[in-house]
Amino acid sequence: MQRLVIASNNSAKTREIQQVFSEFGVDVLNYRSFIDEQVFPPETTDDQYENALAKACFIQKFLPNEWILADDTGAYFDAFPERFGLTIAREFKRLGLKSIREEDEYLLNLYTPEMARGAYLETLFVLLTPDGRAQKAIGRGGVTLASEERGSFSVGFDTLFEAENGKTFAEMPMNERVNFSHRGRAAKSLLRELGGLYDKS
Repeated sequence: MQRLVIASNNSAKTREIQQVFSEFGVDVLNYRSFIDEQVFPPETTDDQYENALAKACFIQKFLPNEWILADDTGAYFDAFPERFGLTIAREFKRLGLKSIREEDEYLLNLYTPEMARGAYLETLFVLLTPDGRAQKAIGRGGVTLASEERGSFSVGFDTLFEAENGKTFAEMPMNERVNFSHRGRAAKSLLRELGGLYDKS
């Protein structure tokens, strides 16, 4: 495996996944480096695996000789057990939030001091090989939602989700963050499943 091709139209997500896999010595390119941008099939609201697999299969039809990587990520909060999850991006869009800062502020303003702040992000990666095999890996990162944005190494939810070490993801450079973040842990698990290409632990 020389490289992975990610099935995503989200440029920010692509950059982060590229940075994560770079820590493990793996190159990642977006599918738009090879073909024009495509419209992906609709996603489910409750099945991470099906969402990621559908994106990977869709792009593999155009690039059958590549290793295709897709993900689906959800945000989960103890204070809102029946809300968000895989639908958080859709909810923010429906609310008309237009920037990362607006999204962060909206989420923080939902909380009152007495509310539980347990929270985590979960990513599921699906990798399709050129011969059609599918490998999945899940990573969970974060234990608490911070009371304000912290950190400058990243943006968005990375400034709000605290890991076990008490730092937000955005307070950690990538070489540290991969050991705590949802995508870092999912990437590490995926590469182990593929035969121990790289073990950073």
